[in-house]
Amino acid sequence: MSKNIQLIMIRKMKRIALVILLGCLFVVPESIGQDRIFTYVYQSLVLNKGQKELEIWTTYRTGRNDYYRRMDARFEFEVGLSKRVQTAFYLNYKGKAIGHLEDTLMIVDKKNSFSFSNEWKFKLSDPVANTIGSALYGEFTVGLTEFKLEAKVILDKRIGRVTQALNLVFEPEWEWEPVKDRMEVETKYEVELNYGIGVDLGNGFTLGLEARNPNVYQDDGGWTHSAIYVGPTFSYFRNDFWINFTFMPQVAGLRGISNNSILNLNQFERYQFRLLFSYVL
Repeated sequence: MSKNIQLIMIRKMKRIALVILLGCLFVVPESIGQDRIFTYVYQSLVLNKGQKELEIWTTYRTGRNDYYRRMDARFEFEVGLSKRVQTAFYLNYKGKAIGHLEDTLMIVDKKNSFSFSNEWKFKLSDPVANTIGSALYGEFTVGLTEFKLEAKVILDKRIGRVTQALNLVFEPEWEWEPVKDRMEVETKYEVELNYGIGVDLGNGFTLGLEARNPNVYQDDGGWTHSAIYVGPTFSYFRNDFWINFTFMPQVAGLRGISNNSILNLNQFERYQFRLLFSYVL
């Protein structure tokens, strides 16, 4: 075989290998079925009609100016109603431990509360088939002393093994607190911009990054609080379950910054951890 023919065959083999490599990187495998790879950031995908999932959320928060620990737990039943609509029902638990000094003695107040939530998610476009994926999300929460609404605009895109998602969140909240001989309502509004990027590593593993910018508006003070969180996220899934974990440290305070600090530790925590577990029923 002449050297010219050998060179031609080598070049062809290189081209074939390059095509296969690009195919592995940029063609989405059909076996990927997980509808969520982040913990704070939502994606536009919804469950198939009739598909049901049970999700367990655990969020731990710590690190404020004074002693502060908070644990949130959500137990969610999620069901697909059509190829574009899903709904979910939650039982929520929130526990807080807040410490303060009284005459050189540390006093820790513990507060626990339960609430119920219902969410609706409407898929508008697909992150693979369309130019960009999109969805609308609405949720309400009712507790003994609180009522909260949450609305999201969800945008996402998957190109090959890379998924990106962007959420714009608006969340008004009303909370009743005892003041002397009556109950007074405190109203606040939270606007949040969340972003996530994840890379599919294969075999069900995804590694990525999430970023959050929560902003709080209060009737009696205006835009009082703002901060930026950035942290790594990890996801693993199999056919009937998936698990996600995110470590989210606060990297900067934009409003309401604490004394001698670049962080807002009055309204927000220094560290947040979130673990999600889902099982397909």
